[in-house]
Amino acid sequence: MSTLLASSDACRCLTLCFVVVAWYSGISRAEDTPTPVKASVSVHPGKPGVKIPGDFIGLSCEKKILSRECFGPENLTLLALCRTLGPGVLRIGGNEVDTTFWSRTEAPALESMQKNRYSLEPMTIGPVSVDNLFEFARSSGWRVIYGLNLGVYNPAMAADEADYVLKVGGLQLLALEIGNEPNLYPKGPNRPGIRPWSAGYKEYKEEFVGTADAIREKHRKAPIAGPATTKSTDWMERFMADFKQEIAVSTSHTYPLSANEVDPKAPRFASIENLLGSKFPDDWLPKLEASKAVGVPYRVGECNTASGGGKSGVSDTFASALWCIDYMFDLAQHGAAGINIHGSFRPGKYSPIVFNNKQEIYEPAVIYYGMLFFRQAAQGRLVPTECTTTANLVSYAAVDADGTLRVVLVNKDLTRPVVASVAFGSEAKRAEAIRLTAPEVTSTEGITLAGTAVAADGTWTPQPGEIVPCADGSCDVSVPIASAVLLTIN
Repeated sequence: MSTLLASSDACRCLTLCFVVVAWYSGISRAEDTPTPVKASVSVHPGKPGVKIPGDFIGLSCEKKILSRECFGPENLTLLALCRTLGPGVLRIGGNEVDTTFWSRTEAPALESMQKNRYSLEPMTIGPVSVDNLFEFARSSGWRVIYGLNLGVYNPAMAADEADYVLKVGGLQLLALEIGNEPNLYPKGPNRPGIRPWSAGYKEYKEEFVGTADAIREKHRKAPIAGPATTKSTDWMERFMADFKQEIAVSTSHTYPLSANEVDPKAPRFASIENLLGSKFPDDWLPKLEASKAVGVPYRVGECNTASGGGKSGVSDTFASALWCIDYMFDLAQHGAAGINIHGSFRPGKYSPIVFNNKQEIYEPAVIYYGMLFFRQAAQGRLVPTECTTTANLVSYAAVDADGTLRVVLVNKDLTRPVVASVAFGSEAKRAEAIRLTAPEVTSTEGITLAGTAVAADGTWTPQPGEIVPCADGSCDVSVPIASAVLLTIN
């Protein structure tokens, strides 16, 4: 009996201990949960601004992808992933464009995607590559910016390739882009270069004119893009002054961070904090303004989180999706025609869509979800918003032709959740919210938009949004740490 009583007392004591521990644990969790920061967001749907182009979204690939078994109407998953993003622009170019040659008769057979590697070794492509590309474009509904080799100055070769592309591409061809980052052609202290160190805009202009003239001898109205420059340079302004009457779309490239930067204190060091922190409008805004000033549409033809192929732990994390939303809207509200996120389907780091070598399937990567969120939100014309908060929160809004208002809130803060009071001025009694979330800002998987992930076949079926009550022309919505919310108000 005494043993039984002792055992019972021990159980009661143990139970009490568990309760006390749980109570203290609850206090600890409550103390660990950050207090939400308040934000005030004012939206002005009665002041519609620039219209967001329907094909604003785009992908960019290195040109040697055309030597692989990639594009073609039989690639159903890749087609579905592009269709899920809606109308877009596929840009073929990158550094590989200037070591990719053209022949109507001597091109080798296409290689497996298992051999899809970055390479600056010379390679020749032929008609089957172009045929497949534009069959894919027609099936997906996307248009194409097609890059031509200027690294080797050969106007006759470029003109013959352009002739074939124009005949096969038809209305799916947006423009022919001559060369890639020609402002980096000259030799420099830290780069080998493919032109003498003394070469500059004058020499580039002569080669551009020679190539464009050769193309237009066969096709007088061939749409041409350029100058495809990168980094800080005045070439865009000079290019627009010289060719504003001859260019279908202007292009330049920008990467906010550098995967090759080794100094953690450098502003371009590839970290999540830098990606979600500083912006570098000087990389693209002067180029955009130079194009707008002469009435030429401008695209960021190549872009991603960090140059040098991206950085693991940054470019492949959920932070990249949040950055993507913010940057796309930033470009759109300044009047850009679109952006092409670079990748070439290689696994890891920063490609929006990757080819899984083991399973031999195409899959959406994290940044793809940022593009998909933008597609849901960026409909109609942008309207002004003002956001007042101490948190790293950004806001955007657009009003559609039927009066539907969509408000975007992106919480880039790594430590503080937000409760935003959104004032929009209408008599709507409710809003619908969908969320872009991940387990952590560093997550590389587990991402969902509107409660669901993109399916294995490349399709996406969103769950019904949560209902947010509205009164007196405003509503309150929570925006957790490192997440995005889209409010739709009818």
